[in-house]
Amino acid sequence: MSKREAGPRRRAGPRAYGLPTLLFAAAISACLPTRSAKADSGYELGHGYTVGPFNFAGYGEITLAAPDEGRKTVSLEDFSLFVTGHVNRWLNPFVEGELTHLDFTHSGPSGSDHGDGSFVLERLYNDFELTDSLTFRLGKMLTPVGSWNVIHGAPLVLTTVRPAVTYRNFSEYLTGASLIYTDPDGDNPGLEVYWQPDREFSERPNSITFDQYKMVEGLHLTIPLSLLDQIGFSYQRSQDSRNINQSLFGLDFKYTIDKLTLQGEATYSFLGDGASGHQPRAEAAAYLAGSYALDDIWSVYSWYEGFSSRDYAAVSHDLLAGVAFHPVPAMSIKVEYLQNIGGPPVNPTGLFASWSILF
Repeated sequence: MSKREAGPRRRAGPRAYGLPTLLFAAAISACLPTRSAKADSGYELGHGYTVGPFNFAGYGEITLAAPDEGRKTVSLEDFSLFVTGHVNRWLNPFVEGELTHLDFTHSGPSGSDHGDGSFVLERLYNDFELTDSLTFRLGKMLTPVGSWNVIHGAPLVLTTVRPAVTYRNFSEYLTGASLIYTDPDGDNPGLEVYWQPDREFSERPNSITFDQYKMVEGLHLTIPLSLLDQIGFSYQRSQDSRNINQSLFGLDFKYTIDKLTLQGEATYSFLGDGASGHQPRAEAAAYLAGSYALDDIWSVYSWYEGFSSRDYAAVSHDLLAGVAFHPVPAMSIKVEYLQNIGGPPVNPTGLFASWSILF
């Protein structure tokens, strides 16, 4: 779901559908399941199309946002295409490009983001497989702060509205190097250590992001509890666009009990040099979510989030509840309502819905 600010925006007139919209419609139409999710050609929805050592895949998400106050939109929130290569131990490229924040229609005030859509380079890196368990990654990648930011694709995450703690108070992206240890058997803890020497390559526009970071370094430790369950610990040090140094400590988990799945993330950041005298010297946030599978295709879910921003003294409290429908595993339809129950709103109160698909 959108990470755009909910502040006042300028009213715009009716939109004429341009080339990006038509290309998206054509691509989605081509990959929609007809008789089954697996075509005669061997293509299976959600698994991409493989040509030699390369796999071509992606996902799309259309959202409806109807907050009680402010801008109401029907948008192409994400249309992402990515290519994965497995050539040999030393050549394993990955590239992801994305069209994001393109409004099909909107009403209400408009701010800095007019919903015209932005093309962004989401990821661009190569994996060097040093051993069966150790990988050296070089390029632009997502930072492993918690689990939501790494997964992040709309069909794969729990809700349309993303809890602020999963993106608001740290650097989501990294341009540099990381060293990744993964146990091939999945029994032992996994570890990723990363470093960005300066600024991010191909930064997202300010209209669709909350902050830019530089000189990023950190690590994430993942401890498996079972095949599906885990607990993780994060650390990230960075400097934001106001030259405020911050050190973030995080915890994330996922735990399954029969048809009930619990998950959550929490972060605490110490703000150092660069923070003004009247500004809080720390920032903290956490969300806790639960989802229950009614059957193979229907589920209900809810999350609560508390968010203490560096910009406000009061703590924000948001509560969300919704229902999800998965006609096939690679497709998701979600309808949910979010209520701000205290403090300055981080996400606006209102009704939200989405349709997303992996292809």
